[in-house]
Amino acid sequence: MRASARIEVARRGGRDVLVDARSEPPLSVRRTLERILLVGSAAGPVGGDVLDLDVVVGTGARAAIGTAAATLVWPGRPCHDGIGARPSRTTTRISVGPDGHLDWRPEPTVSVAGSRHVARAIVDLAAGAAATIVEEVSLGRSGEPSGHIDVELRVARDGRPLVHHTEHLGPDVPGWGGAVHVGAARHLLTAVVVGSPAGAPLVRIGPADGLPPDTAVATLPVAPDVTVTLAVAPDRPTAHRSVWANRPE
Repeated sequence: MRASARIEVARRGGRDVLVDARSEPPLSVRRTLERILLVGSAAGPVGGDVLDLDVVVGTGARAAIGTAAATLVWPGRPCHDGIGARPSRTTTRISVGPDGHLDWRPEPTVSVAGSRHVARAIVDLAAGAAATIVEEVSLGRSGEPSGHIDVELRVARDGRPLVHHTEHLGPDVPGWGGAVHVGAARHLLTAVVVGSPAGAPLVRIGPADGLPPDTAVATLPVAPDVTVTLAVAPDRPTAHRSVWANRPE
């Protein structure tokens, strides 16, 4: 299956207006009082699916965009040659105009056992634009192993790269369960904040730094007003508490 969706928000008459909301199953766009949500109208992505999302935030506009529920990535049927199902792919392209602001916080992508998936997010910010980008991956449902998932996040401002972060995750990835990768953690969170003072770098690992076991958080300034936070934890609530509630003043 190939499907696409497009969201465009513009500043008109002193208001932020959803001027374009096009979608195809399994993607559907809904506007709430405070956020714009992508809603799954069918199961997906399934192995072999190709899903594309384009997000445009115009000059001076503000938009908070997310998903109504977690995205479960399902395995597909084996190919006729018996090698295995083709991976599914999602590509999100985001453009934020001058003085625009985007808060992008989708629910987690869940890598279901046996699935293979490639997720790319490409964010282009104009000069003066600000954004908070939060991406999360859960490695398997409760009590099951993970599938294989490749995750890529690129963020650029005024044509210059700020962040290029890639993860290759799954039981077939060499060393993925080691201490230098995810260890026993099963939830990953990546947050990029552009447009706020970055502060000092900080790395916290496990109980020695006041975090639960199998939890680690690294906060890294990459520019005076750009911060990248990377976290691994046993589950999503632990990741959120470790990143947001325990952030130093």
